Amino acid sequence: MTTKPLLLVAIAGLLLSCQPESNKPAETRTETVQEAADRAARAVKEEAAEAKVVLVKRLDQLDAEIEKLEARAKKATAKTRAKLNAEAKELRAEASRLRSRMSTWDDKVASGWRTAKNEVEEGLQKSEDAVKKLFADLKD
Repeated sequence: MTTKPLLLVAIAGLLLSCQPESNKPAETRTETVQEAADRAARAVKEEAAEAKVVLVKRLDQLDAEIEKLEARAKKATAKTRAKLNAEAKELRAEASRLRSRMSTWDDKVASGWRTAKNEVEEGLQKSEDAVKKLFADLKD
């Protein structure tokens, strides 16, 4: 009968020695979680900043194309000039709206700025396509 209690004590000791030694206090775990959250937040901000740089360049290119369109409109017939100026005005308004939408990224969480980014990219693509179509129509 004495072997059973001894065996139980030995097994309990063995099981206790197998527990991981990395039982961190709650404060340490909280700090680790906070550090991970801070790193993730920094990564999202960096990603947003990089995306903003790329889209600002595209918007700047769009502005340059609109300026070229307006320059061609000055040389066109009155009817074509009116059409091109109206299109250029709409494109400038859209570019302005997209820049404004992009300026809201700084205060949004990851999902929010990514949604805004997608909206800006789609709008920019439509505007770029419209400018290309206008230039193509001018050549015809």
